[in-house]
Amino acid sequence: MSISLAKDLRFTTTATAKKRSRDRTKENMLAQVRQAQRVMNIAEARHDGKLGDEYIKLAQAMILCTLPYSATKETKITRQARLGDGSTLYVTFSAAHPNVGMPFGADRKVLAWIFDKAIRMDSPFIPWKSAVEFQKEMGLTKGGKNNRDLNKRFERVAGLVINIQREAGEGKRDLTYPLIERSYLPSSITGKKLDDEWQQSLPELEDRYGFAMNPSLFNDIRKHHIVLPRRLWAEIKGPTQVQDLVFWLIFRCYSAASETVIPWKALVEQFPQDSNPHRNRLHARKAIRTLKALWPGVQIEEVPQGILVDRAKQGLLDDDAAKGRIRKLPPRT
Repeated sequence: MSISLAKDLRFTTTATAKKRSRDRTKENMLAQVRQAQRVMNIAEARHDGKLGDEYIKLAQAMILCTLPYSATKETKITRQARLGDGSTLYVTFSAAHPNVGMPFGADRKVLAWIFDKAIRMDSPFIPWKSAVEFQKEMGLTKGGKNNRDLNKRFERVAGLVINIQREAGEGKRDLTYPLIERSYLPSSITGKKLDDEWQQSLPELEDRYGFAMNPSLFNDIRKHHIVLPRRLWAEIKGPTQVQDLVFWLIFRCYSAASETVIPWKALVEQFPQDSNPHRNRLHARKAIRTLKALWPGVQIEEVPQGILVDRAKQGLLDDDAAKGRIRKLPPRT
């Protein structure tokens, strides 16, 4: 190869690399603009009385004590939260299967979708025919990369074991649940071909494909769950940390009967923390700004000690008796 040709190749490779390099500043700015537009659209839907037309029921334990935000080598993680009645909730997540990690990041969307489906059907036996069901509800394109992503996410979620403890005074309730006890699902969800000779469809299901959630876990989430507008849950994007904080703050603000300061320490116990403490506060500020844009009547501020919440001036959604939606704010104490 001539020296001239070698130089030309190096120049071409360098130019191509520069051309393909990502402009992260521009990407972040564009993501912020899109998020602001989504928040504005959700706020308009709330103003027009359409936000509460569809809702999702989320497990209380998963809102108050959350999964990791990024992949981790840990196989057991415990979170805790102090509840308004003075009791304490402890949630321990464990990865049960060897070589399958703990669910993290957007895996929580799959988990929430499963819990909501179970509560809506009022049954721990859930039919699930194809990946398209999940992708359609989440606004994702079907097939390809999204199928592969779902395969990995479901594998991690299916291997999750959850221990929930509730302590009040001298009383204590301690239960451990494998999330999914049995399953018979198509390859679009699991990424694996079914062996009909080794595993048959679940006899409890009329449909061929589905899974059986642990009955005790199902009973717990049916008793302890939080209702959110489905559009709000599905369309709030951006960092998972901010999403988790928004959903949790909606719960805390709606249940607040008087002025309360949630100490920063409480967030450390409930949520995974960034290695940079400054970013943790930044995520909290973004969540507060988002919530104020969505809920004009909310009473919430950042203070040096933590996050101050007070009884809301009005509910997130207006009451609508015709839709069976009557939400009473707690009496002021």
